[in-house]
Amino acid sequence: MTKGRGLRGGLGLVVLALFLFVCPADGGDKKKRRKKLPEGFGLAAKYPGDKGIAKDPNVVFVEDFEEETLDKLFKRWDDIKGRKRMSFSDERPKGSAGKHSLLMRHIGGESTGCHLYRRLLPGYDKLFIRFYVKFAPKCFPIHHFFHVGGYNPPTRWPQGGAGERPRGDERFSVGVEPHGKAWTWDYYTYWMEMRGSPPAGKTWGNSFIRDPELKVKRGKWICVEVMVKLNKPPSKKNGELALWIDGKLVSHLGEGFPNGVWVYDKFVPKKVWKKVPFVRYAPGKGARGIRWDHKEGKGKTYKVGDEGEAFEGFKWRKDGRLKINYLWVLLYITKAPRGYESLVWFDQIVVAKRYIGPIKPSKKR
Repeated sequence: MTKGRGLRGGLGLVVLALFLFVCPADGGDKKKRRKKLPEGFGLAAKYPGDKGIAKDPNVVFVEDFEEETLDKLFKRWDDIKGRKRMSFSDERPKGSAGKHSLLMRHIGGESTGCHLYRRLLPGYDKLFIRFYVKFAPKCFPIHHFFHVGGYNPPTRWPQGGAGERPRGDERFSVGVEPHGKAWTWDYYTYWMEMRGSPPAGKTWGNSFIRDPELKVKRGKWICVEVMVKLNKPPSKKNGELALWIDGKLVSHLGEGFPNGVWVYDKFVPKKVWKKVPFVRYAPGKGARGIRWDHKEGKGKTYKVGDEGEAFEGFKWRKDGRLKINYLWVLLYITKAPRGYESLVWFDQIVVAKRYIGPIKPSKKR
């Protein structure tokens, strides 16, 4: 080899090394690939009062509860429970151009509640679902609430599977719920890599926010929006999940973000470690996590540093035929005292392919 060729070869190696440093083969730090999600007004800004939003090409489904009768309303849904405990109401969110909302009632000792369920066909890989809800000031703690998810094949009614981990080819679900007596917003999620909990590693719905200060404000209308993005099957973990309350992004999880720690079936983001004692966090010493070991039948502790560990991302499915294809408006209450009445109003449900945001106030109401 001549001296000139050796020099050129050396320069080539330097250039190649610099290229690999700047553009690593794996795409670089996962945190840098995180896309900032919008906040505030979104698609709804084009349609003051939500009037005409159903005609937008990005919109998949709208329920504004403006039908003349409940019978006509129910025809838009595949499965209905508690017909006699549902009614139209003059209560409605500020800025809405509509005249009605839907009131669901629960009476302790009579039933577990009401629901409306429908398919979202043909099925989607990414959707935004926005709804307005109002809980009566003395509403009893709710067991399960608003859900979106997928079944393969799609079905005309909600399926079972409580406490059972999905296989990845038949179902997944995301609940947005006002958790228990604490009345805090969080998820209740089933997917093929969900975590187990004591006493026997049972896989109940996993949660990912755990912020005791993210309170549900009863007695007022709340704008809630959830985004579900499915992973690329069969093995990618690039699925995502996000939640907005009144147009403010309060949670976003995906491959490599946020940092936190698993405590059984709860992923606790680093930003709330000091607020939740079960994490056992000490600055400078990191935090303690717990994973359920199904082979040994017990929980195993592990430690992470002060920065925590990156969330692994969602592998919602291993089969591309499993899509987001159902919406379940659910009021499910257990253990309420006999005769105790709980009231919950729903309005302005919009399902779309892009961020929707709160209602843009209409000039006329």
